[in-house]
Amino acid sequence: MLHEPWVTTAAKVRTDLQPEQLRAPSVSAPRRNYVGTASLLVAVTGAVVCRIALAREGYAALTWLQILAAGFEAAVVGGLADWFAVTALFRHPLGLPIPHTAIIPARRAKIVEGIVSMVQDEWLSPDVIGARLTRMAPSEFIVNWLRDPAHVERLGAPVRDLMRGLARTLVEPEVVEFLDRTLQRQLRAVPIDASAGRWLARVAGSQSAVAAFQSAALSVANLARQPDTAASLQNWLDQAARQLYQDGKRLVPLLLRRKTVQRKIVEAACDYAVAECSVAAADPDHRLRRWLFGVVQRFAERLANNDAEAHEQVERLRGALVESLEAAPLVQDLLVQLRDQIEHDLGEPGGYLADLVDHKLRASILDLLENPERRASFDQWVRTTAQDLLQRHHHQIGVTVRENLERLDTDTLVAQIEDRVGADLQFIRLNGALVGGLIGVLLAVLHHLP
Repeated sequence: MLHEPWVTTAAKVRTDLQPEQLRAPSVSAPRRNYVGTASLLVAVTGAVVCRIALAREGYAALTWLQILAAGFEAAVVGGLADWFAVTALFRHPLGLPIPHTAIIPARRAKIVEGIVSMVQDEWLSPDVIGARLTRMAPSEFIVNWLRDPAHVERLGAPVRDLMRGLARTLVEPEVVEFLDRTLQRQLRAVPIDASAGRWLARVAGSQSAVAAFQSAALSVANLARQPDTAASLQNWLDQAARQLYQDGKRLVPLLLRRKTVQRKIVEAACDYAVAECSVAAADPDHRLRRWLFGVVQRFAERLANNDAEAHEQVERLRGALVESLEAAPLVQDLLVQLRDQIEHDLGEPGGYLADLVDHKLRASILDLLENPERRASFDQWVRTTAQDLLQRHHHQIGVTVRENLERLDTDTLVAQIEDRVGADLQFIRLNGALVGGLIGVLLAVLHHLP
């Protein structure tokens, strides 16, 4: 499943966004503010009204009206001056290529470098970031982060994916061949000596051996009850009769080839096997059980006493077993089942192995960070590593800022800056009109003083 959960988690990031959407966080555009324009219109309207009134007979001598007219006129001058200054930052006023206007577009490269230098060398300098790192405790962040089970699952996702990938290699031919060779090598390496005899004697006298005998006896009894077993035995008797007849025997094949005789013999043999094996499984003193365990015990004693013939018999048995053993298909089947079970457990949200991975990851990390000395050592390692990476790659901060700024065309850059500071610039224009008007009033008052 690289559905693999860690790739699925990473895929939660929106990939259908346009480049323009990825360049900057989603911030709603500020509402356009017209307070500067309104203040200029008020100043122009006031100046026109005052001048019209002063032109009429009877009003020209009014001192207060003259002062008010002077104030409105000065406000117009102040508002126009600030409008020109504000507009000159972003574009040519009225589209006229007046020198030292459209400052941001004209000096875009210098402004970009200034922003890059300010961010990289001042706001996010190595010293500033390093000082911030010294006040942080990364271990505390990790402990708090691991309290959320969803975070633990995300942390374990790559580990589970890795384990699934390794599980898929279990059925590779090289792995099957390796295990087959290893099994044969281990069988050949089993020591056959006095210790093996003593071990065999202990096994023969244990309750495990008794349980194994009971299970085997009951299995034989069940096998003898099966119709297929009787059919196979009758077929074997028929083949034996034919072979005896070909060898020149006449009386015995004549009897054995009769179906009635075959059925009677097979029924008697099967009934006897069922009865004897069933009783042997239940009776500790049954002669079959005593005989079998006695044979094993005597053979174990011979091995324990280093009997050469017993050792030779075991070696022949082991050699025949190793030579005839074709474990590859069995090993492959077992590995396929193991792979499927591992993938199932790791893929299920509540699977045993998936829960085990998440639990062990969380427990091991928390156990590590519970110790104050280890926590302090971990925090110091994070700070040292971060500072080392910062020293090596600090220039990437400037590169990132520069790339994002240079990716914007000039009109877009100017529009974004104007949108962010436009409201404040409108109030600058308002302040220009107010200050100009107040100065005009003050000068007019001084002019009319005796």
